[in-house]
Amino acid sequence: MDLVCNENSTATCRAQRDRAIFEDVRVINNLLNEEMFAVPKCDYFQTVQDDIQPFMRKVVTTWMLEVCEEQMCEDQVLPLAINIMDRFLCVCCIKRQQLQLLGATCLLIASKLRSTNMLPIDLLCAYTDYSVTSIHVMSWELLVLSKLQWNVSAVTGFDYIDQVIERCGWGSESSLLRRHAHTLVSICYTGKSFDSSACKNMSYRS
Repeated sequence: MDLVCNENSTATCRAQRDRAIFEDVRVINNLLNEEMFAVPKCDYFQTVQDDIQPFMRKVVTTWMLEVCEEQMCEDQVLPLAINIMDRFLCVCCIKRQQLQLLGATCLLIASKLRSTNMLPIDLLCAYTDYSVTSIHVMSWELLVLSKLQWNVSAVTGFDYIDQVIERCGWGSESSLLRRHAHTLVSICYTGKSFDSSACKNMSYRS
């Protein structure tokens, strides 16, 4: 028996605007409250890490952004991956040689949570120029999850974009507005350090 998939991707139905989500102020209030549980607890450059400098974070997060762009990952993958990385660095001291491995691992975890197609481990290893192996990534996945007590879901700056755009009268004036807002928030996440409130404020201004 032949199994044939006859789905037509061009005819995919998309969800319409839900008034219960975009016209109820409790949604934003819940986002603000939930976000506090996933904000990095300290300035890990000062209190935890002794071999990692802020510019190294910028290099690795920019690399993570490039991977997500080349693989056309869903917009939520990058901010969640960086949030996971920041929270991990708040509780576990690592060497600078392990930072890209951590970034690849966080991309893997985030893609499992926020993407319909996870990033393959072999592909992530290739993006590191094979400086890490699949065994490294899999073992570090368990390390990251255990250090964060498997609490890897988080509210990120991207979660506010649609809420703000839908509530503004000019939100539907430009079809590029949402794309520009996503780009701006991505840039906020790839700095030398991550300020959750600053990133969120930038998303409100977009």
